[in-house]
Amino acid sequence: MTFTRPELLGLAPTLCLVVVLALLSQWRRGVRLVDAYGGPAAALRLIGRRLERFPAVRLLAGLIAVACLVGVAAGVTPEVPEEAPTTPVDVMIAVDVSHSMTGTDVEPSRISRAQRLVEEVIVAGVADRVALSMFADWSYRLVPLTDDGEVVSFFAPWIVPDLVNTRDQGTSLSALIDDAVGAWDERAQPDAIPIVLVVSDGETHDGAEAVIASTRAAVDAGAIVWTAGVGTSAGAPLTLTGSTAPLLDGSGSPVVAGYDEGLLRQVADAGRGAFYEIDGDDGIASLVADLRTLSGRTDPIIEPTGDPASWLVLVGLLLLLLDALFDTGLALRRRS
Repeated sequence: MTFTRPELLGLAPTLCLVVVLALLSQWRRGVRLVDAYGGPAAALRLIGRRLERFPAVRLLAGLIAVACLVGVAAGVTPEVPEEAPTTPVDVMIAVDVSHSMTGTDVEPSRISRAQRLVEEVIVAGVADRVALSMFADWSYRLVPLTDDGEVVSFFAPWIVPDLVNTRDQGTSLSALIDDAVGAWDERAQPDAIPIVLVVSDGETHDGAEAVIASTRAAVDAGAIVWTAGVGTSAGAPLTLTGSTAPLLDGSGSPVVAGYDEGLLRQVADAGRGAFYEIDGDDGIASLVADLRTLSGRTDPIIEPTGDPASWLVLVGLLLLLLDALFDTGLALRRRS
């Protein structure tokens, strides 16, 4: 508890002393009356209460009432814990929208899991600014770095392979990483930790060496590269866009979307970041938790909703009422 007028707390000892002296004086006067009436029995018949007994209950009630009312006068307010200082974090989320991301080896689909990850990062509020892009053979920037999470949430459901040109169905992780770092350089924030979060199944046509080289260049530029893998080792047969017919290669064999977890782990290691499997909710939760830890954020602080002053006033008035009942002897008379 804190007080807006703490200097008034000094009134409490004085008022408590007044209460003690008043009750002590009243008790002594009562003892004299008992002697004057000829004893406790006679005084009880005449007054209706025992004057020779020290009013311990009234004293306790009076002292607590004084403490409550002094607290209200001093402006008691609930103490809200201060948030720990945090480090700014910029997250550039890049989602793979190549045709392989339509695979359904992950429920409900690979691209749907990627969309879920974007939403969870925004809802958790673990980044100061978020950028959103999608990539296939090229990188497409949808939302530049912004502190308005609602803008990113608006675009998240529209991250689908159908948005890119039908001729753009390859995957270039190196081009994506280069573009993400460039987007941060254009709107760099002092003292911020830039995270490039690559959400992909790891299939790429530009080769592991080119991807690792781009990742190391990103690290040299000050960025950290995280990867979120979506897919299974068994892969998923692909279908034609907008159809249930299987997608066939040049030899007439069904095309199966693969999953290169090894490459995604290599990228995360080279990028001094971390790798996460987001096939389930646990992987997404782990990623969000690590982002929160990186920034130094804690769980949101819930501010007290109750007003302690109103409760103190109520308790104080009830205790004063109790003191009045004992002073008039109503409680004892009713019991008799």
